[in-house]
Amino acid sequence: MNRPDTNGGMTRSRAVAAICGAAVLAGLAVFLARQSAIDSLAARNEFLARQLQEAQAARQDALDKAAAREAELQTVRRDSAVLARLRAEMKTNPPAALPPSGFYVGKDPPMYVSYGTPDPLLQVFIQSVMAGGDDPAAKGRAIFAKICAACHQADGAGKDGVAPPLVGSEWVLAPGGERLVRIVLNGLTGPIGVQGRDWNLPMPPWRENLKDAEIAVVLTYIRSNLGGNKAGPITAAMAAAARAQAHPGPETSEELLRISEQ
Repeated sequence: MNRPDTNGGMTRSRAVAAICGAAVLAGLAVFLARQSAIDSLAARNEFLARQLQEAQAARQDALDKAAAREAELQTVRRDSAVLARLRAEMKTNPPAALPPSGFYVGKDPPMYVSYGTPDPLLQVFIQSVMAGGDDPAAKGRAIFAKICAACHQADGAGKDGVAPPLVGSEWVLAPGGERLVRIVLNGLTGPIGVQGRDWNLPMPPWRENLKDAEIAVVLTYIRSNLGGNKAGPITAAMAAAARAQAHPGPETSEELLRISEQ
């Protein structure tokens, strides 16, 4: 009776097991290799997606900056057109001269004072003049020399582009003097005829810086002693009466001509 070949069977079993193990290992190696490739591809895709997002953000930022620059250019073009139009208008319609904001008083050293609003420095100067003696003409002359002469000139003859003449002026020599008082109190704007010539130079108001007595002495000096002027005096009561009549802005020649001088 023959015995089974147990050694041969065992050898075949081992061979089959070895083959199966090798197949499993090969499959595992292929799986791991494919998984590594998949992971690498996923990482690359993620990197590319991030780069794409950054590129899109940079593009949008560039577009926003370009739009902002274009808006700035449009504003510059619009402003340039407006300025060009204004320059053309100014050539054909030059602006009226602006009233001076103030003037220099004295020489050692000169002192700048303003008018149109209360100016304590100017008021102290005027008060010192008023307290300097008993001669009204001297006080009027001093106030005129330090203030009025800056525009109307020391001789009262006026100056082109600055102020009209006071000597021989029909506005200065009018019998009553009320128009002249109101010009000093409220200022003057718009055209005005003086000695047959049209002037259009605004005068600032003195209401806030000259008291009634101060207006009286300087206007009396101008009407009675400046150049060849010979007209009646202006009183503090006249100045007070004109001051009591509120006026919203500068006088005009048309308004003043409605006042009846006596």
